[in-house]
Amino acid sequence: MKTLSMILTTGAILITGCAGEKKMEPVAVGEMVQYKDPGIGFAISHPAGWVQNTQVGQALFYNAQGVEQKFRVPTDAGPTGVEVSVRVTKTADPIGTAANLKSEWSQTGVQLGQEQQMRVNEATGTKVPFTANYGERSIIHSHHVFLMGDSALYDLGFSGFGAHYEANATVFDAILTSFQMPKPKEKGRDETLPSASYVDFDAKAFTFTHPENFNSTNPPKGQNEMVIELQGYRRDCSVRFDVFGAQGLTLDKVFEQNKGKYRSTTTGKATIGGENAMSVSYSPTREVDSRAYFVVKNDKVYRITTNWYKPQAAAYTAAYETLINSIKFK
Repeated sequence: MKTLSMILTTGAILITGCAGEKKMEPVAVGEMVQYKDPGIGFAISHPAGWVQNTQVGQALFYNAQGVEQKFRVPTDAGPTGVEVSVRVTKTADPIGTAANLKSEWSQTGVQLGQEQQMRVNEATGTKVPFTANYGERSIIHSHHVFLMGDSALYDLGFSGFGAHYEANATVFDAILTSFQMPKPKEKGRDETLPSASYVDFDAKAFTFTHPENFNSTNPPKGQNEMVIELQGYRRDCSVRFDVFGAQGLTLDKVFEQNKGKYRSTTTGKATIGGENAMSVSYSPTREVDSRAYFVVKNDKVYRITTNWYKPQAAAYTAAYETLINSIKFK
């Protein structure tokens, strides 16, 4: 199991101090957003605007674009910053698994610090500091917190290049405090389907609620004013909001201009947030169905696209209906 992205790919040079590293001003925590693992069910919050790379059982967060590559290959000349990671290993022996990880780190030349016991909310953990030196501008300071589950090891890593690590100490503490172990699974329920519990989402121009096991991604805006995408356990099951200028066009004109872009099976009318809406249904792939809604409000087009896996259509379309009905424009 590899941690700190690629720390096991090269031998780190031991260091004994931080001489020559410039101090940075402490980073304020600011607004936080929550990530909920769609499969295992753990939850953790990170500062708004951070870059994320997630899959079931693993979540990586970076404070800026390009920092991920620097952590993958520390000797690269990319931008420095911080990484927060959560990796879950299913195991009947989480203590032994943690010991194996520490042994692997030691074998790469990483300098391990003094361990200490700690509690994270209701869970008991072990904090393990370490430092690795890959050359100038490539000194990584880090600490990992191991939390023991019933049949899993939760490895939470907090790492930074040079002075970034100390400057983000308060941010790291806030993220660690936000971590929540998964709740016991409801017997007989398929946890990959949309959750029966919903959470609020404030997009400034509008609000809505969504299943708590749908997570925000980081889609590029392109020429849009705003893009929000939420993804479920399956990557082909998602909800996306695109907001762009209507340029004085009515809903009918907007729909007429856009519906030809879809291989439509049906079109329809709806009411969303008290506004008239028009929709087009289509099948982008053999296994996926989709529906795009168009709303015009304050000379802006709100395009809401829902995608679902056909064999599980009933569960997804019911969840999307709840989401659509919850939309309120400001």
